[in-house]
Amino acid sequence: MNKMRIFVDADSCPCDVRDYILEKALRLNVNVIYAANKVIPFSRESSLFAMQLCPEGKDSADLWILNAACESDIVVTRDIPFAKRLVEKNITAINDRGTLFSKENVEYLLKERDLSMQMAALGLHKGVKFGSYGKKEFSAFVKCFNEVLEKKLN
Repeated sequence: MNKMRIFVDADSCPCDVRDYILEKALRLNVNVIYAANKVIPFSRESSLFAMQLCPEGKDSADLWILNAACESDIVVTRDIPFAKRLVEKNITAINDRGTLFSKENVEYLLKERDLSMQMAALGLHKGVKFGSYGKKEFSAFVKCFNEVLEKKLN
């Protein structure tokens, strides 16, 4: 079995999440690969951490991760269409808000995303600030990430 790695779709991943992943990876001796169109700095230095600079262009980091990741890995991404592609390849995908993507929920989440985008384009919203991220979302990420890590490592 391949040694587990953690891939981070790092362009839009919050700093707190990136830092937490690195902290956990150091303790567990797990490789972390950030993939992005620009250099994303690490808050810590370790030979376990790598930055994959991807070419400019839509979805280039997603495509790189999709080709590099395998079933033993974890991918952290906000991108629901990308998460769907990962799930189809049996690659574990979670977002920075504590959602574990699955075959059962990814279609629903895509439809919800599309509806939200349509509402935003029309100037309508549900009273929730789009893109807000705080302690509640970070705590949900930590809980989900730790549960996924535990399952992968055992």
